Amino acid sequence: MTEISSSVNNLGNVLIRSDLNVPIINGVISDDYRIYKSLEILDKIYNNSKTITFSSHLGRPQKNSLEYSLEPVAKKMSKILNQNVNFIDEIYGKKVNESIENSESKINLIENLRFHEGEVKNNDEFAKNVTRPFDSYIFDAFGASHRSHASVVSFGNYLDSYQGPLMNNEIEQLDKLLSNEKTGYVVLLGGAKISDKLSLINNLLPKVEHLLIGGGMCFTFLKSMGYEIGKSLLEDSFISKANDLLNSEHGHKIILPSDFGVTELIESEIREDINIKDFRNNHIGIDIGPNTISSFSSILLSSKNIFWNGPMGVFEIEKFSKGTKEITEIIAKSSAHTCIGGGDSVSAINKFSDIKQFNHISTGGGASLEYLEGKKLPGVNIYNSLII
Repeated sequence: MTEISSSVNNLGNVLIRSDLNVPIINGVISDDYRIYKSLEILDKIYNNSKTITFSSHLGRPQKNSLEYSLEPVAKKMSKILNQNVNFIDEIYGKKVNESIENSESKINLIENLRFHEGEVKNNDEFAKNVTRPFDSYIFDAFGASHRSHASVVSFGNYLDSYQGPLMNNEIEQLDKLLSNEKTGYVVLLGGAKISDKLSLINNLLPKVEHLLIGGGMCFTFLKSMGYEIGKSLLEDSFISKANDLLNSEHGHKIILPSDFGVTELIESEIREDINIKDFRNNHIGIDIGPNTISSFSSILLSSKNIFWNGPMGVFEIEKFSKGTKEITEIIAKSSAHTCIGGGDSVSAINKFSDIKQFNHISTGGGASLEYLEGKKLPGVNIYNSLII
């Protein structure tokens, strides 16, 4: 590890790669959690820097489009900090250089890195151009660490570079889950597809005490057991793999729902709770049922460590949200160490609970899942940790 002394301005002009990839609808940011977490680094480096310039991607733009501009993020950052964050509508060049040198604001945000093809293509010339005005680089975007993009793996080649505190905390929290030292370790998985989480299940199943599965992904498992699932979500090509998991050495740890909230038409918002054995061919499973809520809750409340990723059903519709709502509340009030895997789970927490009730909420999304799958991520531990 490289330790940085606390003398003023020893980082000079700092470029930070953050993950400011937040949902923006009609110019309004609907979830600002990643912005708040990204700004925490200022507590550590503000007095050690001459200027601080944030960079990030937003979405997957095919061209430069206002829809994917980071300008609304700069405005939100200014509001949170109660000081101006200077937005620069370029990624590199004369305008960026002059803005950094002459801006009255110490904090800047440059435009969406993916507006230039060199970011995704990991182009060296692009990396040189972006980093030219800076003295130091801090990579603090765990949510982008699974991409071999220029800002992840190449910006650091041209500056004194460090792994930021948000990165370090994410890795520390996820490593706790991967270690087999803790007892009472329960994983709760939801969401739509088993294909998205098959590798994760394979890697975590030997380590956990219980693996609870809800959401749309549970129906592929139930189909492999011969149950009628009606018109519920199903991945036909993964039925045999689901069955292999259930019959594996650790398959007994997998716990599936025994009852469901179902509907015949999602748009109708009409719900009926039934036992799994009472599924009809016109039913669509949209939530876990009351018995499953009870059994899952009992396991969660007795566990010492919980990792949760994915909702239990179509929680965006109120009549279909009971399972996700009650499970969120149970995890919030449990005495366990709780780690939330980002994505829709965070949206559920924001809707039904208080984010402060959870020990760790990952900003990583797909990166968190890949890390827990045991994959080596391109942007993890390639720089010395920043210590102030």
